[in-house]
Order: sequence, then C-alpha cells, then structure tokens
Amino acid sequence: MAYKVLKDGVLVNTVAGSLEFVQRAYPDHDYELIPPAPKPTHQTEFSPKELYDSFTTDEALLALMSSNPAVVAQAQLLTVNRSVTVSASDAGYQSAIDLLETEGVLSADRAAEYRQGIPLD
Repeated sequence: MAYKVLKDGVLVNTVAGSLEFVQRAYPDHDYELIPPAPKPTHQTEFSPKELYDSFTTDEALLALMSSNPAVVAQAQLLTVNRSVTVSASDAGYQSAIDLLETEGVLSADRAAEYRQGIPLD
C-alpha cells in the first residue's frame, strides 16, 4: 500500500508500507491511501500473430473462409510470424477491425472491444 503523508493539508511525503508503519514514522500527520493503478483491460501494442491468436476459433475460421478476399488476405497475413508492432490507435488497424465487423467475422460487441486493442482476460 502507498500513502500520502500530509501536514496541515500539505503533502510531506509519499510512503509505501503498511498503515501502521506510516503512523509510527509520521505520528502527527494525516494520511491518504493512494489507490492502486487500474489494471489494463487491453493490450494496445502487439504483433500480428498475437492479434490472430486472440481471436476465437470461430472468428479465425470465419476470417479465413470469408467470401471477401481482403478479409482472407488479412487473416492469412496475421498468421505469419513477423517482427512488426501493431498499435490499436493506428488507422489501418481500426479499418481492419471495421472490415471484420462489416463482414460478420466480429460481432459489434467484439469489434468494440478490439477497437481498444486485444482484450485481456
């Protein structure tokens, strides 16, 4: 746990430790618990293979068997292990997710998740 140590409303120090420790070290001060940083919900930088591996089996098969050659090409390209980093904020990535949704590979809910990056469980 981390605490802000305050004296008369002014920040004196930031201390990591138990409340008991902080109270012993700063007996005449006020304390505020610093909340832990939120856990990330999406991986925003990833390889094409990581993206492909994050799809369900059904989604991957739908992409590989799509009647749209652009979807099939994208799905096949994702299976190649390349040293490329994809960013969820990249316009090309966002367009690819839009295409997968339009072609029925991703549901609207899954596409909304993927627009933020690879969903983390």
